[in-house]
Amino acid sequence: MGIMGSRPTGSATGLGVHDVAHAFGARTALAGVSFSVVPGVITGLLGPNGAGKTTLLRVLLGVLTPDRGTVTHDGRAVDTEDRRSWGYMPQERGLYPAMPAGEQVVHFGRLHGLGRRDAVDRARTLLDELGLGERWSDRTDKLSGGMQQRLQLATALVHGPDVIVLDEPFAGLDPVAVENLSHTLRRRAAQGCVVLFSSHQLDLVQDLCEDIVMVDHGRTVLEGDVATLRTATGERQLRVLVRTEDRSWLGRVPGAVVVSDDADGLRLALSPGTDALAVLDAARAAGRVEDFGLDLPTLSHLFLRAAGREAS
Repeated sequence: MGIMGSRPTGSATGLGVHDVAHAFGARTALAGVSFSVVPGVITGLLGPNGAGKTTLLRVLLGVLTPDRGTVTHDGRAVDTEDRRSWGYMPQERGLYPAMPAGEQVVHFGRLHGLGRRDAVDRARTLLDELGLGERWSDRTDKLSGGMQQRLQLATALVHGPDVIVLDEPFAGLDPVAVENLSHTLRRRAAQGCVVLFSSHQLDLVQDLCEDIVMVDHGRTVLEGDVATLRTATGERQLRVLVRTEDRSWLGRVPGAVVVSDDADGLRLALSPGTDALAVLDAARAAGRVEDFGLDLPTLSHLFLRAAGREAS
């Protein structure tokens, strides 16, 4: 059973997904997914590869007809004309390699019915916003991967959509490109747009999403406001980065369980009554402590718990 936040499912305002199910032969891709995306709130559709995210996006965009369920926008069923007005950024780039960057955005604006002058003005504004203003005349295939990703986003936004759907927009991007795209999405949400994007990189987008919908094996396992979900567990986790190869010191702190151990240090779950300062004392005795602090559970940890995949 999934863990749900306080936001109601199927809100009359914004985008609503209602009991959507779809199967490919004997394989169930979606098993009755429901959630809502409200205007002005960046919502992440999260989950591991193969969870059903891409199938769900295809249903949203009308590429697939669900076996059961409906998609609504502002309380009414979505139709083809609605979807034509949306901004969509696919995971696989759909750009013309030999076309100059600026003309690329203008072309997509014209496809959405903009006049030439309006399309050019909007394209210049968008490329400036995305840090590509000086690349107007550059061939698309001469741009870096991150630049092409930003250009792809510009083509999805040039007509000023009020619903924006993105499939894995951060895949393969460096931190600078991630921040650039994130800034643009925050700006669109602040303008009242519906913003929904899929990602399997849970903790990469932890600070960007305000709402999340996590799916696993075609089912919703976690939904709601990120801050509420992370605090509702009542769980305390401790970050510790100590310069030592010896992990035996952890055995001297009962009630501290290792959640993760990587280059950024240890993350420990503390049972009720465990003194965080006792952990610090044990770490100091083992080596030089370079980072220490209490933190909330990560989205990855919440997902593993909700999906029943926690290590025993």
